[in-house]
Amino acid sequence: MMSFNEICVTLDIDWASDEIVKYSVDLLEEYNVKTTIFATHKSELLTSLQKRFEIGIHPNLEFDIEEPTSKLLQTYPDAIGVRSHGGLQSTNIFRFMISKGLKYDSSTYIPLRENLYPWWRLEKLVCIPIFWCDDTMFYSGLPFDFSYLHILKTGLKVYLFHPIHIFMNTQSGEHYKKFKPFYHQIDRLTKLKGRGSGTRTLFVELLRYLQQNKIESHTCKEVYEKWMKM
Repeated sequence: MMSFNEICVTLDIDWASDEIVKYSVDLLEEYNVKTTIFATHKSELLTSLQKRFEIGIHPNLEFDIEEPTSKLLQTYPDAIGVRSHGGLQSTNIFRFMISKGLKYDSSTYIPLRENLYPWWRLEKLVCIPIFWCDDTMFYSGLPFDFSYLHILKTGLKVYLFHPIHIFMNTQSGEHYKKFKPFYHQIDRLTKLKGRGSGTRTLFVELLRYLQQNKIESHTCKEVYEKWMKM
C-alpha cells in the first residue's frame, strides 16, 4: 500500500465573519501554506479565494441533511469534500453526499493516531481522517506547546483549526465561553483576545515550522487524488 505522510492544514469556518477568516488566511499566505477551508455559509471572501485555496463544505446536519448541503454546493459548486459540523455521520449522510457528487468526507476524528491513511465509505466516498483539532487542545487543559502537535508521527496528519480561535488566541474552554456571546461583534472580541500562548501562537508555530523545514503542506483534495491513484 502507498504510504501517507502528508500534512494538511484545514480550517472550519463555523460562521465566522470575513474579517476573522481573513486573519487566518493572511497568515497562511504569509507562510505560503496550502489549506482546505470548509465553508459553513456564503462568503464573498471565500468565493474570492477559490482559485488560491481548496474550498470544501461544512454543513450543520443536526436537523436536516439535504437543505444545508445543497445550499452550500450551490454557493461552492467546485467543492468535492465535506466535513459535517460536529462530526455528525451516518450511512444515510454518506449516501446523500455520494448522490450530490462529493468525493471525500473529512469528519472522522482519530486523535494523534500514528500511521493514519484514507479509506472507503460505501466504496464511493473516501474518508480522510482528522489527526488533531484545536478545540480538543484548549478544552483538555494541555499547554500550548508545539510538541503536542506530534508532527513527527508517521502517517497522514490533518490539522483542524477554527478561524475564530486563531483570531481570539483561544486558551481554554472558559475563555471561549467568555467571548462566544460576542461571536460577530469584532470590537468586543478584540478586547477579549487571549494573551500569551494559545491557539493563534500554536497555529503560527506550525506554519513557521513547515516553512523553515521546507515541508510542503497538502490540501485534502490532493490526498484524495493520491488515494485514487492506488
